[in-house]
Amino acid sequence: MAKKEWWKKPVRMMRHDFISGYDELTRIDLEKLAREKKEKWHINCEWIVGTPGASPGRGFQTTFEAKGFERVPGFEKFDLLRNYLPYAHKYGIHLLAYLNLHWFSYEFAKKHPGWEQITSSGKPYGELYPLYGNGTTFCVNSPWREWAFSLIEEAMKTGIDGIFMDGPVIFPDCCYCPYCQEKFYSIYREKIPYEDWQNPLWRKFLLFREESMALFLKDAQERVKKINPEGVIFLNAGGWEPRSWRVARNIQKLSPYQNFNGAEAFFHLYSGEHYLFESSIMAKYLRAEGKPAVVFTHHAQGVWHYIPLAPREIEIALLQTIANKANPWIAIFESKYSHDIESFERAQKIFAFQEKNEKYYTDTESISDIAILFSFQTSSFYISSLSSLYKDLGTGIEKDLIIDKGSGKKIIDWKKRKQICEELLTLSYKGFYSILTRNHFLFDIILDGSLTEEKLKKYKVLILPDACLLSDEQLKIIKSFVFEGGNVIASFEAGFYDEEGKEKKKRIFELFGIKKIVGLFPPIKGENYFKADKNIFGFQKNQLIERSPYAFKIIPENKVKTFFTFLNPIPRVYLPLKGESKYPAILINKFGKGNVIYFPFNFGSFYGEYKPENYEKILRESIKYLIKPALITNAPPTLEIEVYRKSYSTIFHFINLTGDMQRPITTIIPVKDIEVEFSHTNPVKKVFALKEKKKIPFSFKEGKLKFKLSVDNYEVVVCE
Repeated sequence: MAKKEWWKKPVRMMRHDFISGYDELTRIDLEKLAREKKEKWHINCEWIVGTPGASPGRGFQTTFEAKGFERVPGFEKFDLLRNYLPYAHKYGIHLLAYLNLHWFSYEFAKKHPGWEQITSSGKPYGELYPLYGNGTTFCVNSPWREWAFSLIEEAMKTGIDGIFMDGPVIFPDCCYCPYCQEKFYSIYREKIPYEDWQNPLWRKFLLFREESMALFLKDAQERVKKINPEGVIFLNAGGWEPRSWRVARNIQKLSPYQNFNGAEAFFHLYSGEHYLFESSIMAKYLRAEGKPAVVFTHHAQGVWHYIPLAPREIEIALLQTIANKANPWIAIFESKYSHDIESFERAQKIFAFQEKNEKYYTDTESISDIAILFSFQTSSFYISSLSSLYKDLGTGIEKDLIIDKGSGKKIIDWKKRKQICEELLTLSYKGFYSILTRNHFLFDIILDGSLTEEKLKKYKVLILPDACLLSDEQLKIIKSFVFEGGNVIASFEAGFYDEEGKEKKKRIFELFGIKKIVGLFPPIKGENYFKADKNIFGFQKNQLIERSPYAFKIIPENKVKTFFTFLNPIPRVYLPLKGESKYPAILINKFGKGNVIYFPFNFGSFYGEYKPENYEKILRESIKYLIKPALITNAPPTLEIEVYRKSYSTIFHFINLTGDMQRPITTIIPVKDIEVEFSHTNPVKKVFALKEKKKIPFSFKEGKLKFKLSVDNYEVVVCE
């Protein structure tokens, strides 16, 4: 049997940085540093700075000897890579060079006219939007690409194990440089268009940008392999949120040319709340393409790089990462003012635990029977044809006896319309992901490329969370999946458009059981409802449920089951109810051997924003209507559970997120006496907890494994 490459095994990565004081590395004991990384941090892969990501854009300076390249001040007579490499390898650490390929000073750019990314205005991107307040960026189709490849080759000549490229990215409204113009014209015989979502050529330009990025990475990989056939390379590939198209990061196109799919899940409070499952959702998304995944965690509190994040937050991020089959990575920025002892210790203990129990993180297989589609083509091209989505509805919140109803005006600007659709899709992904995780369903994220008959065979339920863009071929495959016994849950405009964003909703009517769409209910936030027609899905007959702002009036086919009905709309608050409409709120359609449950309203985005408990119940009971879940537990929603199989073992990961009800979380509250029931095909002989280092009493009868446990912050339970 061929030896498994090191990067296909569990990898624990670290970047130890000094921000402005890189020359500190020329004065410290490098062997001591490497030994500490191994014995204290328990890492087996380290990033060392090859070109700094520091002001004022020093990506053109190297910390190592590189023919034709300027050295970082202080490193003129010191080669960091060549000096540190022997010690790193001595202690079993694979060494990667961090190369900053997106941030360069204005002075360096002046020496190389024609390299910069150019906006549609004709001005360089860095002139209009200085990077980090000072600096510019270069184009992957310009002669800069050869400069970058030469840098990569020079770095690989030091003997390191590979390269991490921080960038490049193609920034928004870029690139209109002569090289992109020439290349685009050679393909499409047209000039690069300005942003115009009604112009098919604009969509082609977005694809051109993605393909330019992929080709750059492909050529960069070839340069690495030229020096070391076993060398690895990867870049910051963009995350799950539907905005990666803005910087041309399509993970499906980049994945074939890199060893890891990696992206940042840094802690930020942009809107006052950091998503509780951020590292979890990122890990599942990044591993969806089948490549080893790396979730980037920063020890810093947002943009305060010299202040450590709360220790429990670092712990949560790393635990969610390893529990979701991704490799952990942590960056620490050190200075004489650093007092990060507890933050560091939390990370060190997690790395040590994974190292000690590495075999339980190696070659494990997801046993999820639910898949949720994160559609990149929807993220890129979806702009709803429903004009009501662009009406200013306000927040619907009452404050000081005043209700915010918005202006009622409709947004005409297509760029803003695209942004609204993007925000709704982001909320939808978060909404569905949160409900599934909080209710302990076992599920995978899949991407557009996984909508194949072969890949769908693994799953019993496919969820389409406002996956609005589906090609004819994808729709055909989904129909076949359901016809042969699979099940689908879909919401709102799922499948209403083709892969280019053209409205073709009637294609999916047969699958959803729709006879006709009469129109849309008047959009309003608050004071509109639907009701249960009988005791079902945990609801009592006539029980009211919140209606999201956007809901279709649908006439279903005769065979369709409808157990919920929309009430007639109320134009404002504090008015009497106006009785039932004739339009169903949930459709259940039998299609071949399978079933489809369709929510004709913006289910996911409404939950993502408001988190109504009734919506959790609806999705939970919908799934139970379709399949019998493998996992049943009384665990609280804040205990995340992930389950994998390895050979004859089943491995449970329990991550406790039960905290002090604000972010950053500073306190984790242990959960006690969690009951777990799991459908298990093979008899179980032993159940033991890795962290507590003890056997767990269990029972196994008629294919049901049962055990109890308590969890502080994290536990791994192995059933053999």
